[in-house]
Amino acid sequence: MPLAEVKESYSRCCVNPKFFDLFYETFLASHPTIAPMFAKTDMTKQKSLLRQGVSMMFMDLGGVAVGTTGIDRIAESHSKKKMNIDPNLYDYWINSLVKSVNACDTKMTSQLETEWRKTLRSGVDRIASQYNK
Repeated sequence: MPLAEVKESYSRCCVNPKFFDLFYETFLASHPTIAPMFAKTDMTKQKSLLRQGVSMMFMDLGGVAVGTTGIDRIAESHSKKKMNIDPNLYDYWINSLVKSVNACDTKMTSQLETEWRKTLRSGVDRIASQYNK
């Protein structure tokens, strides 16, 4: 299943006005250390950043240089020296996003979910690999 189908699924989710709210509701409740990290966050801005970040993952996986640069910037901001986001928390992020996609994409299948997880894992692994830089 090509990346194009994951991107189409994401497009279907993005037009659902509840998608990003559902994601953050799920993500913030997924682990006790996550919600406090967002206590002073402008969530409107954060939702926009999430939307862009997922798109950067798609571009990076597709070999588009601007996507790779974007993921590397996210990695730098999330590194130990900056926001110090524990790489172990990324599994909660992936699971929360996939759960939200499952709830919002009426064309979701188990095969598409597997592709979503592979796609997100690729981006998350790139980010996590730069944690100690």
